[in-house]
Amino acid sequence: MLEIVFSIGILALIMLPVFMTFSTGNRNIQLTDAEFRAHTAAIELMEQIVSLPFGKITSGEYDSNAIVDGGQFANGPVLYKITTADDLWRTMKIEDIKRDGRVLFKKITVTIKFAAAPGSDRIREFFMKTLVANETL
Repeated sequence: MLEIVFSIGILALIMLPVFMTFSTGNRNIQLTDAEFRAHTAAIELMEQIVSLPFGKITSGEYDSNAIVDGGQFANGPVLYKITTADDLWRTMKIEDIKRDGRVLFKKITVTIKFAAAPGSDRIREFFMKTLVANETL
């Protein structure tokens, strides 16, 4: 009987790290999924703006309420379907870069905020920046 108790104890000590590895792996997969969705949402929004003619890109700040599928933002139509998700919060800032009174570039910053894990109160953030050149000069 004593041998059985010892062997179960040794087996439990061996299995504990294995179960911890599975638990950590599952948590990392959930985080990777959230980061992937945030990255995709940022690219999706960036493509919307970059595809517009330079003159239609309006400087300003836009939040999730302004960035909706079927709506208009940055003075241009939504050309592609924008994925909606309750756990992603989008913001976009468009700034003019001027020289000698002329707008040479538009600096576009897209920020996506998301929950670090399902049910978590911790918020993570992913952002992406690009410049759009005024090719009419």
